[in-house]
Amino acid sequence: MAAIAPLATLSPRQTFEDNMRPATLLLRVYRLLDSNDKVQTEGELVTALRGITQASADEYLMLIYNEVFLGLVRERAQLPPSTLRQATLCHLLRQSVVASCTALETYLPALLRANLPVMIRARGRDFVPRGDQTFQEYFADLQFSLDDTLRLLGDENAPEYISNKILGLANFKYLSSRRGIHVVGALLGLVKPWDKIAGHLNRDKKELMKTLGDTVRRRNDIVHRADRSQSDPGGKAQDITFAWTQQAVDTIKHICFALDELVAARVAEMEAMITA
Repeated sequence: MAAIAPLATLSPRQTFEDNMRPATLLLRVYRLLDSNDKVQTEGELVTALRGITQASADEYLMLIYNEVFLGLVRERAQLPPSTLRQATLCHLLRQSVVASCTALETYLPALLRANLPVMIRARGRDFVPRGDQTFQEYFADLQFSLDDTLRLLGDENAPEYISNKILGLANFKYLSSRRGIHVVGALLGLVKPWDKIAGHLNRDKKELMKTLGDTVRRRNDIVHRADRSQSDPGGKAQDITFAWTQQAVDTIKHICFALDELVAARVAEMEAMITA
């Protein structure tokens, strides 16, 4: 009987795209259902669709109609009209923000896990960025015991062991932030990671960092305070729009794609050094 080949491990980018898909889907669903609170329950089009669907004269129908979607909600769906109002549909936008930040949270550790051993093996002790205050502050708690040090002497698997120690600490710290992206990029051989990302995208660095920071803060507001501001946790939920959400989701996507391409090029250089 032929052996079954093991399933290929997903790349960090594929993992990111898989986790990002719900964020994009939620935006598309919102766009389909958004009718500016003008759900129709009567009129010529409703009458025509009542005939096409063979709905009885007393069946309650709701018509959603916009530039990209025509949908008829029948009474048996048990969907109250309030469900299709913008105030309710905005929850789809909020969950899109949460899903995009979750995709970022899963991507960054996966990128480190896949590539950090190569960087350590190729650069040795130089894989630690020198003079990088952000990096030093982030890993201030990283320590190697005497037993750890002795284990590393002459161990051909030392790069994997060091990588796992770093990843273990990263799991307890918040990577999904401007600082987290900087740290991951620096660990993977990028000097001034945000400059590299902004240049790769031909975008303004400050604008990119601000948009990411605003998105992550909004995610925290949504998850922890039902989208109330941290400065007013007892107040009303913050307004959210399709345009802002689309920008936030796209910015996370573009940052991660740029980081992935930059790291892939850097790792290829390091692998060439190892095999030379």
